[in-house]
Amino acid sequence: MESKDAERVEIVQVEALVKATNEVSVPDQIRKELIRTLSPVAERMAGYAEMAQTINVTCQDDADNAAKADKEIAADIKIVEGDDVLSKIIRGLDQLHGKAVAVRSLFVGPMKGYRKTIRQPVLDWEAAEKKKADDLARKLNAEAAAKAAREQAALLKKADAVKAPEKQEAYREQAAATVAPTVHVEVAKSGMRSMGVMTCEIVSITAFVKEAAKRTDLCGYIDQDALAQRLKRARIQNPMFDVAGVKFGKKTV
Repeated sequence: MESKDAERVEIVQVEALVKATNEVSVPDQIRKELIRTLSPVAERMAGYAEMAQTINVTCQDDADNAAKADKEIAADIKIVEGDDVLSKIIRGLDQLHGKAVAVRSLFVGPMKGYRKTIRQPVLDWEAAEKKKADDLARKLNAEAAAKAAREQAALLKKADAVKAPEKQEAYREQAAATVAPTVHVEVAKSGMRSMGVMTCEIVSITAFVKEAAKRTDLCGYIDQDALAQRLKRARIQNPMFDVAGVKFGKKTV
């Protein structure tokens, strides 16, 4: 067990987290300032949403109106993203998140290590016990099979020794029915739960791509968005870069 001094470290950090949580609470004055700044933007967003849903540019006036709205939206985005109060709240919450994660790790990290250290000898013992049980089961099953084989041979020998056909048939049927029982050996267990974890390793991406060319269902496992971003960067770095099945282009934003 750890000392009280060592245990107190976690509690100190919990108390610090609680204090930090209280510090990021938003006073009423700051709340009013935030609402005062963002309310006009929120009201204008209704017009932006309506225009985005109904826009249809067929003449110069339509294009000018759209360009004007674009500038207004950009200005409002700048207001929101550059708001000092909101930025401070975000930074405070980010810092609080980091502190909370650190406190959780302060508890969970060491305990996972303790658990692993405690579990491993038990798992090793269970594995050894299973091996002993398996070895014993193989030995007993081999002995049972050998005994059954001897009994079968003796019955068949008796069948060959008698002259009456009905006796011969009876001995042969008895020999055929002589089967070695399967011996099961109970394995000692601790009751500690363990489970296998599925793993996956790409040992050859070339082989996978070749297989995907034959099995189109495998293409669904490829992150096409991430692939497109990487191919786009390759095209930017090398304008002559080209790949079958990929279309490069440019769009105005």
